[in-house]
Amino acid sequence: QLVGHLLLGLLLPPLEAEEPDGDHAIQWETLDGELYVTAAHPMEKGHALSWIAYNTTDRFELVKLYPEGQPAARFYPRGGGYLYWYCNRHGLFREKL
Repeated sequence: QLVGHLLLGLLLPPLEAEEPDGDHAIQWETLDGELYVTAAHPMEKGHALSWIAYNTTDRFELVKLYPEGQPAARFYPRGGGYLYWYCNRHGLFREKL
């Protein structure tokens, strides 16, 4: 049984997604036929969102984000599913669409 991933000699434990708090809330809307996801989150080297992902029953899409960039992503809407996002200081978050 795999309990973590090995990265550069370090065993990383699996992450459990948390419900977002006020500092890690995201917003989404349908814009120009796409699912447009944004966050009011700092995007500094020491505190930023690393990525936003959209997971449905048959697809997983991930958009890599960078410090000093915009905390936003666009996805092709496929109905329900979950949005996941990762803060490099506070961990993994999840919200059902």
